[in-house]
Amino acid sequence: MTSSLRAHAPDSRRRIQIDFYFDLICPWCLIGKRRLERAIDLIALGYPDVEVVVRWKSLPLLPQLPIEGVPFSAFYLKRLGSPEAVAARRQQIRDEGLAAGVTFCFELIERMPNTVAAHQLVEWAGTTGGSSLQASLIESLFEAYFLYGQDIGDRRELTRIGEMFGIEHTASLALMEPSTSDALLQRWLGEARRLGLSGVPAIVHEGRVLHGALPPEALARALLDFIPA
Repeated sequence: MTSSLRAHAPDSRRRIQIDFYFDLICPWCLIGKRRLERAIDLIALGYPDVEVVVRWKSLPLLPQLPIEGVPFSAFYLKRLGSPEAVAARRQQIRDEGLAAGVTFCFELIERMPNTVAAHQLVEWAGTTGGSSLQASLIESLFEAYFLYGQDIGDRRELTRIGEMFGIEHTASLALMEPSTSDALLQRWLGEARRLGLSGVPAIVHEGRVLHGALPPEALARALLDFIPA
């Protein structure tokens, strides 16, 4: 732990509760998750009396996409304007990902999915097994999409992943019913509007927002600054 990080910590017993807003199609959210985990490790090493509690908050960026998603390459070509711009953006993300321990395999991805159903599974994990189960499921969904090119908008793929976490096939399908997704989506989007969030990843503590995927040491200092003096 560096002296610069230690200088930011108060002396009393500390507990930090944060909300991590993310979407499963956002590569920066996976990078941000890994950086957050590293920042928490840094805090634990230097300040074992500090507890960081993470609440995982869904924020689908493109809930208007069709249920079956859209072609991945065509989506980014339209958004960024040229193959060169797409290649440059992917290389930037690959470089940052490698530094965070993530090997992005964009060439394997065929679909830009609608992630609402996947977030419904994450919601189930939170009510069933808490933050730890959510974190594991989120990691599996990120890896399925970004490392293996699996379509995490496809109900069959989601039920397969759900079964890895103890959700039976029929239960997974019930969890992903459109009749339950609308209310959840409005809640997620409403929370984001109230906080003024326009993108992810974002970390929120009592109305204070950290935008983007901060480097681990900078993030650790920022988290420690949340502790009242």
